[in-house]
Amino acid sequence: MGYKKYAYQKTVIMKVFSSFLRKIRSEHCLSQEGLRALLAERSHSFDSLDTISISRWERGINTPSLTKQSEIAEVFGEDLFNIYSSDASFVEESVYSIQLSSSGKSDKAAHPYYNYEQYHTKSMLSDHANFSSMLKLCLMYEGNPRLFPAHQEIASTTSLKPLNLVSAFCSFSQLVGHCLFCKVNTKALFEFMNCSIDIMELLNVAKQDRANVLVVLSSFGVSPQIDNHMMSVYLNQLAMDKTIEYLSFSTCDSKLKQKLMQMKIPMFKVKPIEHQSKTIQNYSFIMSRSEVMANRNMLMLSVIPTINIKPMNSGITES
Repeated sequence: MGYKKYAYQKTVIMKVFSSFLRKIRSEHCLSQEGLRALLAERSHSFDSLDTISISRWERGINTPSLTKQSEIAEVFGEDLFNIYSSDASFVEESVYSIQLSSSGKSDKAAHPYYNYEQYHTKSMLSDHANFSSMLKLCLMYEGNPRLFPAHQEIASTTSLKPLNLVSAFCSFSQLVGHCLFCKVNTKALFEFMNCSIDIMELLNVAKQDRANVLVVLSSFGVSPQIDNHMMSVYLNQLAMDKTIEYLSFSTCDSKLKQKLMQMKIPMFKVKPIEHQSKTIQNYSFIMSRSEVMANRNMLMLSVIPTINIKPMNSGITES
């Protein structure tokens, strides 16, 4: 299957936002001056805004930053996910772009069991017959002593109920990617980040209290594309679930840490953990929902229903 070269993302973003701005101004019977006054009243970010800039935005000549776009959308009770996910061109370009490595070349994986072939994903909840065995296998890849350390047996199905596990497999059922995440509340999250509670206590709190944070405990893929595919799973879930106010990562995986920092996500905390006579760093990140949507990379990944992601030379199946 062939793929066209995808358009420059900024051009697509300008087109999508200009259409939204014209539409929302018309629906609210606002002149360009009226829109300028409304935005300046709501946020100091728009103190220097003039009608010339609004006109240029609406004509797609230029566009405000995604942060400002998010502020404008929120004034009218919208969010960037709704705006961009409803535009077929933006979704299409997002699908193409995540299938390319940072060098712009086709996706290659340094893995003995994966070489371009078809792979499939499987979502497992805690009551799945293979959940515990698959969870143990995924944790071997992660190497995070905070996630069910060796002395702690993986607990009962009920205890693990808050966990969501999605795995990717190629031929011969070889694991080539996974993500592990759950919803918790902010208080429990910060206690977990500070090592005041362990993973089982975090999951126990998650079962009892209102959860407003999606915390990612592990996210991995043997190729850039599968890595992006796994990230799109929980970002799309966050975007679809309006009760989620924050996205957080708590990981010892230096590769995931590096990817998040390359995506310009500021680190919240680094916590050293003593494990088997070694010091391992635990990296924590946290972002508000609006910050997630204002990050171009995360916005692009969030708008893609994962069933639409296809490998460069084959296809994905889901079960």
